[in-house]
Amino acid sequence: MTNEINTERDVKLIAKDRMRFTKNSLSSTFCYIAILFNVLYFANIYSSDVGNYYYSITIGLSVVYNLLFLLFTFLGSEGVKNYSKGYSILVTVIGVLQIVRIFYIPLKAFTTTIPLDGVDTIVMDLFQFLLVTTYLLISAGFCIAAGVIGLVKTTKLENYKKEYGLN
Repeated sequence: MTNEINTERDVKLIAKDRMRFTKNSLSSTFCYIAILFNVLYFANIYSSDVGNYYYSITIGLSVVYNLLFLLFTFLGSEGVKNYSKGYSILVTVIGVLQIVRIFYIPLKAFTTTIPLDGVDTIVMDLFQFLLVTTYLLISAGFCIAAGVIGLVKTTKLENYKKEYGLN
């Protein structure tokens, strides 16, 4: 019985020690999936052509935001892969911002009508609204998950290193 307990403890200890030599690929992969769903979001939005609604400063700012999202999420994926608390927090904040984005372009476009050929036309129909909202929520979920997993694993690794005096 004592050997089983020691073996179980040894396996856990080896798993923690192994973290020093392996990357946090789960968090990194989650960041890539978040990027993929963001690309699906903006491809859907930017391919919409409803009158002149999307030809505004709002879309210009959205393009800039999407470029920054891609840049910082990719940078964050590299950071969380290397067990960085700072990048884990960054990726989590980016995830929260993805949720906030739902209330900007998608919700405004869904609740706006414009005159098109003499008929009031909804800028974004229900299907597209639900689709792009889902894309943003999935992207947000994967960012937040990547950040939380990164924080947990980084904390576990840091505690292990402190306990055994490793650098």
